[in-house]
Amino acid sequence: MAAVANGKAAIPTGKAAILVPQADSMGAIGVIRSLGQHGYAVHAASSKAGALGCQSAFASASYRCPPYDDSNYLPWLRDIIRTQQIAAIIPSEGFLLAIRHCFAEFSPLMAIPADPELVYGCLSKVWVFDKFLQSDDDRLRQHISRTAVLNQPAELDAVDFSQWRLPFFVKGDGFYAKRGDQALVRKVRSVAEARQAVLEAFADFDKVLLQDCSSGVKATVNLLMQDGKILAESMAVASHENPHSGGLTSLRSSWWHQPMYEDAVLRMRALNWNGPAMVEYKWDAASQTFDFIELNSRYWAALNLDIHAGLHFPVIQLQSFLQGQTPDTAQRLTKIITVRHAFPADFGYLLSKLKDPQVAPVAKLKSAVGFLLYFIHPGVKSDLNYPGDRRLAWLNTKAFLTELGQACLKKLS
Repeated sequence: MAAVANGKAAIPTGKAAILVPQADSMGAIGVIRSLGQHGYAVHAASSKAGALGCQSAFASASYRCPPYDDSNYLPWLRDIIRTQQIAAIIPSEGFLLAIRHCFAEFSPLMAIPADPELVYGCLSKVWVFDKFLQSDDDRLRQHISRTAVLNQPAELDAVDFSQWRLPFFVKGDGFYAKRGDQALVRKVRSVAEARQAVLEAFADFDKVLLQDCSSGVKATVNLLMQDGKILAESMAVASHENPHSGGLTSLRSSWWHQPMYEDAVLRMRALNWNGPAMVEYKWDAASQTFDFIELNSRYWAALNLDIHAGLHFPVIQLQSFLQGQTPDTAQRLTKIITVRHAFPADFGYLLSKLKDPQVAPVAKLKSAVGFLLYFIHPGVKSDLNYPGDRRLAWLNTKAFLTELGQACLKKLS
């Protein structure tokens, strides 16, 4: 099968060829920019037409590949690896799930553990929390929301809800899915609703996670690890989330909180993880407390903050993986930087506040004015408006405004 480039021919760079799948995601865009800026021949691939990463100036070649669930995907992948002499793959979660049944074949090209149980377990919220809750190390059971890992519906009767904070969340994921790789996150607002949701979840999952609600804003510890050694590290805290009550981070700043950092390192070493990981928390500034929420064992959507600040996690990872070169000490992000993803994320934050009857009119007006002023604020950078690759910001804005306009016309018609 011949590999067909999507409008770009491969450009020799004198460095290794790297495949970056799922180039439509924000994390992949950060990877493409980082590696391409440092001379790697980046091969960006996505099944989506117009994927931004495939249009990056830092991509040496781009491909419209078959969807992951298409029977042609694996033959396409093997052909690209062979014909383009791919030296490494930077996997996304979707990519890992697509190759799950032939993981050993592609594992040598990925700078992550060769143990499939660990790799796929770390993609599972249920598996990760089960590991921590079953650990002999009491520290791993601290700094987490009230959590129950349920092996069968009857175990719900042993849960004491007296100290739990509503709403609750019922979760299931592909690692324990009875069919396929489906996932579930369901918010419930009463114990009775939680019981019903858990019963329904067991129809699709062998294990189910039930958690209460942690207060605060999203904060992350971002780590790159190899053989228990930290190669690079950063932290960020959200100022805006979409929706404003908690969700996707749309405006965040670099920061540092040593106790949270130490908790994240402890968890990653307990799992024996190698590779990139974003350890996600809820941070309550008022009480100075934090709860571990989940692990993302891949490059994170907010990676462009680190790239803007000059900390290139993907480059450090490949220097270690391909050349065996590792920094003497962990490369830490110490620069104070604020980065925003305006469309659709921060627009969604604004819209959620405007729609919320609990938000005062003055606060709504302040948010609306602030949304516009952030575009010209000298201290706020844009995820997509990156030096040498600014076209992606315009393409994203154009696509968003076009879609918004069509949605408005549809409502008016």
